[in-house]
Amino acid sequence: MGWLAGKAAWLVGDSPAIAAALAAQGARLVDGEDCDVLVHVAAPPPMRPVHELGHAEWRAVLDDGLDLRFRLAQQFAARRQAMGKGGAVLFVGAPEQSLGSDHAAAAGALGNLTKTLGVEWARDGIRVNAVLTAETGETLGNLAAYLVSDYAAYVTGAVTGVGLDD
Repeated sequence: MGWLAGKAAWLVGDSPAIAAALAAQGARLVDGEDCDVLVHVAAPPPMRPVHELGHAEWRAVLDDGLDLRFRLAQQFAARRQAMGKGGAVLFVGAPEQSLGSDHAAAAGALGNLTKTLGVEWARDGIRVNAVLTAETGETLGNLAAYLVSDYAAYVTGAVTGVGLDD
């Protein structure tokens, strides 16, 4: 029996370490709407100096790094609320300062969105957290599995950073 036994988890994005940790803790990985847990892993955008950044590129990073995540979380929460069930949302991405001004804007806004949704949806038993890190290994996977498990039942609205494995 793992931390996530009996839970269905939807992993949006690519993270073999998170997928492995969710499965190791007993989660059933699913594609789509029928899930208890939503984990969104954003692919890092290319680093562009601000003076080389066009508005379309700026908007694309905000769309992927913030807007898409908002829509996925909103749909997830609406389904869980309609069923009268709680759940967990976890956003994973690179730290604010690491990839340029467009990414910094999206990641900074994501931190504030995470805190706001964590408070707003707490009454419905839906937790929302974020991990901003360049880490991609086992440490990240284990932290993700913990944050979406019932062991982290009182953790919501948290924005966490993780150092790189040695």
